[in-house]
Amino acid sequence: MRVVESSTVAKNGSPEGGEDGIVLGAHFAGVVDGATDKSGRRFAGVSGGRFVMLTLKDAVLDLPSGATAREAVDLLSTAVADALPPGLPELDRPSAALTLFSRTRREIWQVGDVGFGFPGAPAPPGQKKVDRINVEMRAAVLRAELLRGASADELAAEDPGRAAIMPLLTRQVHFANADPERAGGLAYGTLDGRRVPDGLIRVTTLPAGVHELIIGSDGYPELLGTLSESERNLKILLADDPLCIAGLAGTKGVAPGNESYDDRTYLRLEL
Repeated sequence: MRVVESSTVAKNGSPEGGEDGIVLGAHFAGVVDGATDKSGRRFAGVSGGRFVMLTLKDAVLDLPSGATAREAVDLLSTAVADALPPGLPELDRPSAALTLFSRTRREIWQVGDVGFGFPGAPAPPGQKKVDRINVEMRAAVLRAELLRGASADELAAEDPGRAAIMPLLTRQVHFANADPERAGGLAYGTLDGRRVPDGLIRVTTLPAGVHELIIGSDGYPELLGTLSESERNLKILLADDPLCIAGLAGTKGVAPGNESYDDRTYLRLEL
């Protein structure tokens, strides 16, 4: 594997505060996206999302080269569980999404919403169902406020839409790694130290003849063929929709002083 180009940019411009990370080893390469902190709890002096991301970056390098997706996810979950303090309340449990390429198996493994694409079959990041519910609610609240006469700057500073969805944002941890049937379609996979059900681990075999792969976090609304194209597309959308209620509809907008709505990572590999 050869890295053609890569980039990680924190939403606030500070590399020390970002919750995204790139994993590169002899047998595996991928992107980790630590979940945005909602509890305010710190782990070893950093946010929970960054702590899990850093834990996973180290743990991936110890994976056996021939591991299956199931074996790898179990080992990574154990590494997170071992790193977290015992007796952690469920609502305080940090987590991360991960998409990993296994060179040995020529497979792409996904737990969560880190996206990927390759020539002929782009696969943009997809929102989980609970996110879509939150996104629609937040957008509705902000659009109502705009119609009421609030300015975009006022809404960016206060974001009553995010405040409205915070009760579900903090409770959605109960859907993480839950039994899909019991969760009513709201279950989603994440690496938080608990076992990830088989149905929440997605495995894609890279077709023969494909020699390039792009992996990127959902800080990019679309993973295009090059980093510069992906950056240009993001900047156009940010200029048109800084509140993130239209083309960039999401669970948060661009906070004052930040350059985007989320951390973003792009990794392009030659295989």
